[in-house]
Amino acid sequence: MRFLAGLALFYLGLHLVSEALASWPGRRHAVAQALASPGASLFWGFLLGLLSGSGSGLGLLALALLEVGVLAHAQAALLALAATAGAAPWVALLALSAGGVGEGFLALGLGLFLVPTWRRGGLFLMGLGLLFLGFGEMAAGVGPWLPLAERVGSPLAAYGLGLLLGGLLGSANAVAAIALLLPQAPWAAAGLVLGAGAGTTGTLLWAALGGRREAFRLFLPLLAHRLVLSLLLLLLAGRLPWSALAWHLASHALYALLYWPLAGAYARWAEGLLPSRRVAPKYLRWEALDTPLLALALARRELARVADAVRGMLVQAIRVLAQEEGGEASLRALEEKVDALTRELVLYTSALAPREGEERAVRLFMAASELEHLGDLARRVVRQAERLWAQGLRFSSEGKEDLLAAASRVLSRLERVGTALATGERALAEQVLGEDGGEFFQRLRRAHLRRLEAGFAESRASTLAHLDILLTLETLDQGLARLAQLVLEL
Repeated sequence: MRFLAGLALFYLGLHLVSEALASWPGRRHAVAQALASPGASLFWGFLLGLLSGSGSGLGLLALALLEVGVLAHAQAALLALAATAGAAPWVALLALSAGGVGEGFLALGLGLFLVPTWRRGGLFLMGLGLLFLGFGEMAAGVGPWLPLAERVGSPLAAYGLGLLLGGLLGSANAVAAIALLLPQAPWAAAGLVLGAGAGTTGTLLWAALGGRREAFRLFLPLLAHRLVLSLLLLLLAGRLPWSALAWHLASHALYALLYWPLAGAYARWAEGLLPSRRVAPKYLRWEALDTPLLALALARRELARVADAVRGMLVQAIRVLAQEEGGEASLRALEEKVDALTRELVLYTSALAPREGEERAVRLFMAASELEHLGDLARRVVRQAERLWAQGLRFSSEGKEDLLAAASRVLSRLERVGTALATGERALAEQVLGEDGGEFFQRLRRAHLRRLEAGFAESRASTLAHLDILLTLETLDQGLARLAQLVLEL
């Protein structure tokens, strides 16, 4: 029981340390840099793991970025592996867990926590204090059981136990902390550490079992990679007199470094096992062309699907603007869907024209083209913002609020046009046509001018990007008016 209480304190300490570092000002820059290339994912993943102490948490972040298209498979895998390697040195701090160290950190952290401006530092120190206290309790609790470690039949049995604990606890660091308590059985400690290094991939398995398909595509190559390398290292466990900490640090560094040259092959293997879903029309039926009215209704429903995909692109663009994270790549999957469905609609419309009449077919063609153009404009908004952030600049808080207000207006209008397409509710399209956006966008430009006159430094630095994005959003707004008119004419 005392061991479990110590493990709980250890986990709480890791959580507090991660929370304290989550608002680190350079975190967003580091995440953005990790998106640049596989090598950047390796370097910045290690740095983020070192600063946060949470390899599993960053592994789940890599999965989320893979799911939205921000990271390619190779980059997501390298980010997850490098983050775990970066978090591994946190176990080394437990070597400082001599009597009084944990209490000292807690007392100092409490003092800082009571000062609002130093609260984050206080959380960090209290987290360290709980780590040390938890380790001490674990050591006291596991003491009576240590003689049993010497009776474990083989390093392979210790490896199996580490594999199980790593999968259940979801933390290689926690199992490594347990292994530090086995100095009299170094081969058992090595087996525990190596097994946990592979077992911690189980966090992705739990995500996959929750219905996240990309988690399987990331889990399988990472598990295979770690299993093969850890078993090879296990063969050396009896020959190299390394400590549990040395095995922990070296194995995770090796997993990350050796994955890099194999990343492309692993990605192809995962794609072969679990192919990505292909975008295909849902409603278009070529046999329905013999019944033009049915074919036209099916084309309208498919057009509504395109509108919904464009809506997804705009929602993601707004999220990128609001959080100042992510980029153009996060829209790639939706953009490919828009392009693929638009192409199918154009081909279907060209076959429908001789049967239904060119006028309505041309309007369908124009509506599909207009939606595809709106998707391009949503991507342009993100590209223009990315260009500003790449220079180390940011919008002023007032300027960002104005841009988000303009984007929200456009999103609301797009949702109404999409609903009109899907349901045939003409009143929604007429409502969009009846709204004049000219005065709205002029008011936002005047507000920006007043900020420039007031000498706001951020507004002056970001003025070109601000006006470019505002113009792009206004073009989006005008395109929606044209689309609403086409919907009424269909």
